[in-house]
Amino acid sequence: MSNILTIAGSDTLGGGGLQADLKTFEAFGHFGVSAVTCLATVMPDQTFQIQNIETETVLAQIEAILHYVPLTTIKIGLINDATTLEKIGHLLQKQPHLQIITDPVLAFKETTDKLQQHYLDSLKEFLLPQSLVVTPNLVEAQLLSGLPQIQTRAELEQAATIIQSLGPQHVVIKGGQRFPGDDAIDLLHSGTTNHYLSAPRLTSATRNGAGCTLSAAITAEIASGHAVYPAVKAAKQFVYHGIQNGIQLRHGFGNVRQGGSYEF
Repeated sequence: MSNILTIAGSDTLGGGGLQADLKTFEAFGHFGVSAVTCLATVMPDQTFQIQNIETETVLAQIEAILHYVPLTTIKIGLINDATTLEKIGHLLQKQPHLQIITDPVLAFKETTDKLQQHYLDSLKEFLLPQSLVVTPNLVEAQLLSGLPQIQTRAELEQAATIIQSLGPQHVVIKGGQRFPGDDAIDLLHSGTTNHYLSAPRLTSATRNGAGCTLSAAITAEIASGHAVYPAVKAAKQFVYHGIQNGIQLRHGFGNVRQGGSYEF
């Protein structure tokens, strides 16, 4: 068992965010600790409300965890504030032994283009160069790579190559339900090698938290000492089972169940 830190937002519905991370770490036999960056709530009108935690409070959480908890692996999710992101980056530069898996969750529904670009620039400068693995979905990969669209395998590979040039050693683009075709396809780009992972497309609504859970499962597998490719392969299967056995909520919402693999 290893200790794993997640630096992420809180998902009130419990399918994604730090809740998904902690449940996933537990499912893989690890102990999870968390630093909360923001609180994300889906309101009754289906809009998102995100409340940021003050930068100094976020840093205090991380510093306390680093003081008390021996770590080898960190997962970073939604930070949602460029200043906080930059200071986290500076703090982690002092911990070069840590393996960092970055899920570049981008929540820009309530931000201006200027703030969006600032956050993207900070992500590229302060977190991606320190990351062992970065796991954008298609929309995030488009924003990070600057491509106008990602709808073919050639465009997936082009986006991954551009993102890798920003510093991470490995890039996992989560095609998922957005990528055209009958299967849900993800791409792992390592060096000059591309690995495609596919699974039959699921129509279930229980997909909230799928991206967070995939990144968390990759993190847990790496913490267990596995190489990146088998880690991504195991993580994809874990998420597939989690969607198959997900939690149905009201009003068309549903969560991935991080314990879904227990039934197989």
